[in-house]
Formats: sequence, C-alpha cells, structure tokens
Amino acid sequence: MTTTTWITLKDGVAAARNGGNGDGVFVEGHGVRVSIRPAGTAIVDAILGLAPPGGDEERFAGTVLDSGGPEALASWYYAIERLERRGLLARSVVADDRPVASLVPMTTTLAITAGVVVPTAGRRYRLSRFAFLRREGETLVVESPRSSVRIVLHDPAAAVILGGLAAWSDRSELLILAAGLPSGAADGVLKLLADAGMLEANDDPSRAEGNRLHDAPAEWWEFHDLVFHARSRRGRCDYPFGATYRMAGRAALPPPVREKPPGETILLPSPDPDRLLREDPPLFRVVEARRSERTYGNRPMNLEQLGEFLYRVARVRGEQAVTLETPAGPVPTDFVTRPYPSGGALYELEFYAVVNACDGLGPGLYYYEPRGHALVALRGRTVEVEGLLRDAAGSAAIPRETVQVLLIVTARVPRLAWKYSAMAYALVLKHVGVVYQTMYLAATAMGLAPCALGGGDSDLFARASGIDIHAETSVGEFLLGGRAQATTEDEAGQGGPQEPEPQPEPQPDPDLHP
Repeated sequence: MTTTTWITLKDGVAAARNGGNGDGVFVEGHGVRVSIRPAGTAIVDAILGLAPPGGDEERFAGTVLDSGGPEALASWYYAIERLERRGLLARSVVADDRPVASLVPMTTTLAITAGVVVPTAGRRYRLSRFAFLRREGETLVVESPRSSVRIVLHDPAAAVILGGLAAWSDRSELLILAAGLPSGAADGVLKLLADAGMLEANDDPSRAEGNRLHDAPAEWWEFHDLVFHARSRRGRCDYPFGATYRMAGRAALPPPVREKPPGETILLPSPDPDRLLREDPPLFRVVEARRSERTYGNRPMNLEQLGEFLYRVARVRGEQAVTLETPAGPVPTDFVTRPYPSGGALYELEFYAVVNACDGLGPGLYYYEPRGHALVALRGRTVEVEGLLRDAAGSAAIPRETVQVLLIVTARVPRLAWKYSAMAYALVLKHVGVVYQTMYLAATAMGLAPCALGGGDSDLFARASGIDIHAETSVGEFLLGGRAQATTEDEAGQGGPQEPEPQPEPQPDPDLHP
C-alpha cells in the first residue's frame, strides 16, 4: 500500500481566477479572502486543483516544478503557507486513495501549531493532557483547547495510536500497536498530531520539571476549565456560537417559569415598595458594607424577612407575550422580567429554600413560586434535605446546627440552549454571578447575614427534589440568616429593612468559601 499526504481546500472554501488577470488567483471562505498575485499559470492551475478532494502534496509540487521551474516552486510553497496560516487548507494522510486521518483548521487564524518533529529515533512521545477524543457525526475527532485545528480519524484503527500515547512511547512501540494501519500511515498520523500541537516529547526542555510551572501557563489550568473556556467563546473553534436558535422548529421554547409543583402553598408577605424606596440605605453604603457572614444571631430570621428577600431578588415583576423571529420562522412565546439581568431576557434560573430554622416556617425544601410570590412545600426533613444542609455547612466551615436558610439556585438549561449554541452554560454561570451580587446587596440592605458558597452537590439536589438533572440542575448555593450582632428585638428577627453600620475600613471577605 502507498501512503501519501494530500492537501485540499477546507469545506466551504473556494478558489477562482482573479477577474481580468490570468496570472492571479484568490482563495475565499469563512470570511477570509487571500489573493495570490502575480502567479504563473502553473501556480494558478495548482491552486485551482486544491478544490476537494485535492491531491497528493508531492505531486502538486512536482507539477509546479516541471511547469514553472524552481522560482515557481518557491512561490508555490509560499502560497501554501499563506493558505495554512489563514486556516483555509486541510491535510490528510491517504492510503491507496482512502483517507486515514485529516488535520482540519477550525479558525482563520494560525491553524497549525509548531509541534515536535516525528518520527525521530530515541524520542518518546505522549498525548497532551488537554487532547481529547470524541464522536462528531459518524467519525472520531481529536481536539484540544490549546489548538485551533482538529484531527479527524477516518480509519478507526488510527484511534489505537492514541491509546499508545497515554504513556511515554517511542515510534517502534506505536508502530506495533498500529499494525492494522497501512504502511507509513502511523507515521503520518503522528505527524498530524504533532503539527496540531497535541504531542509532548520527553526531551522537550519546556517539559522539564523546573520549567513547567514558570514557563508554561497552561500547566496551571485544569483540563475541564480550559476546554470549557475555549468552547464557550469565539476564537478557538468553528462550532456554532451565540443566538443560533438551534432548537427552533424542533422543540418548543420552555416556559419562562417552571410549572408550579404540587404541594402546600405558603403565601409570602410582600414589602411596601414605597417604604423600601424611602428607608433603604444608600447604594454606596450597602456596597461598602457588603461582606460574607457565617455567624448568626440568637434568633433565626423569620418568614417576613425571607419573603422580603425573595421579593427583592427573584420575583416576577412583569410578563408579556412576544413573537421571536427565528431561522425556522416566528415563534410566539412569553417573557418575564425579574430584578436581576438575564441574557436574552430568558430567565432560566429558579430558586429553592432549604429551611433549617426560620420563624413561621417549618424545616424542609421549598420552591419559590415567583409569579405568586409564594413558597411551595416539596419535602420535609428527609435524609436528602439533611444532606443539603450538611453539605452547605461543610462548604462554609460552620456547624450544621447553626444553618438557618440555604437558598439553592437552579438552571433550566434547555430554556437557554433552545436559543444559544456553545455559550448556554457559560451564560448560566454569568447569571448566577449577578444573582449572587443581588442577593448580597439585598441581604446587606436588610441587615441579614449572607454568604455565597463556592459549590454544591447537584446530584443530591436532584434526589432531594425529584427533578431530572438535565432538565433543571442546581448551579448555586447561598446561606442566609439573622446577623450575629443583632441586639434589639427588631434586629433579632422582626423584619423590615435595617440600615447596616458604615464600615470605616474594608473587612476581609472570603466570599466563596471552598
């Protein structure tokens, strides 16, 4: 079998002669246009010949050399380099006219990263810890958040090489593993992985223990963090991004508020907005006084305070019918407004209260119904509810029995995913951030003790609530209680906004306790 390297224009890219200029050609696609001129007939014909399926790289070079000589060959290599830099050219390892693996650029910036040179005797290689294998359609692809190209594995036998690269391996060991591939194909696949920046070499100076942390900032990143960062923003991949309305025409947009669950409904007292406008402390004072508090007063907060807090933070302020224009046609739907901002005004977040101690409210898990400003009792003091309180206390490093109210923020991710591609979950986390700040400011203005937590157990919440974790999942946790410095009867739990004491100096504030 004969193994060769083919080059071709990436899908969606086309080449054409410059109008009125027979010695020039342009290549255009994905918002990029590269003009190659002046160029002789040999180069023009060769570039036009790069249209899929392309052809043998060496054969192209030989044809240009025969037709135009060494000067034309140099111009050809320069033109190919320009096309590669702009992400317009793909390379494939081909055995007997059947592709084994391809390197495909995902962006129009520098597409091929400088990699280690393979194969070389005495060198050992392993896969970058950021590289990952997954299914895309009916093929396997290898990607890395550090690379702007992907490797497409057309032959399943090529995936065996990746298994061998889990540990340091030399070329001979990898060739034994890849015995099912045509002769020379394994070397070609290794070269593609190296060009994609997905291989490490054991004699690379940057891999030395003393250099890794100081000279390679990527070493500080967790795998999942870097993948999430690269795939939820533009610039490193070519997947659909933003308001694509990807589920329009396939499924209905989930409602702006979840269906009210069955259970006892407890109407919450609503504060007088005029009183809040008249008596609330100034915003600057609230922002300056805001801090995380994990100690509480002798008396727990009460139902009136919890009602006012949820009214300030999470209630539905208004609702309207809207018709969205989507690629699949107009979609009539309902939208709501709430006190915090939300991308696309979709408001996918929901709020739950896990009560341990609150005057006027029994222990258990409650759903906040934001249209009617009410709590719906879901569970009593079950094992799972106790687990949520215990987990929150551990996150805040406080005794379990001191917890008063744990607020859990959940996200109905399908509400965002209906419209947004790639960025839906990243948008959820942005929303949790603005909700945390809204909670802090509301609690501070009311004289309560707030504390955002850095993490929680989504599976435990799913068991406690009985909600499908893929339909709605917990994404934030927030402790709330009466302030420890409360001394008067009113401060100890009788409700109403309390003006916090001014803070003359900034206080240490480990907001998100691990």
